[in-house]
Amino acid sequence: MSDLPVDYAVLNRVRHNLDHIAHLMKKPGQEMEHVSGDSMGVPELAKRMDDFGDEWSYGIKQLTKFSDKASEALLKVKESFEKLDHELAEANKHQGKGNGGAK
Repeated sequence: MSDLPVDYAVLNRVRHNLDHIAHLMKKPGQEMEHVSGDSMGVPELAKRMDDFGDEWSYGIKQLTKFSDKASEALLKVKESFEKLDHELAEANKHQGKGNGGAK
């Protein structure tokens, strides 16, 4: 059996960064949804601007969604390791008491 170290500080920092990315990306995505190509004046340019806005908005939404899901997954990993740490500590504590000092 090998030891598997888990750095909870790193997990928390990565989760915070992913949450921050998701938060930062929401505003540009919402703004691009409201960009209208009509302000460009030239019909072909207006159409391309509308297409770009739609694609940009979709991409930002996907990045936000993936960041949120990655953050949730890291939280589950952290919680699972914390639970395992607790269970192992309890098992070791009970094993020591149940032994009764017998050799």
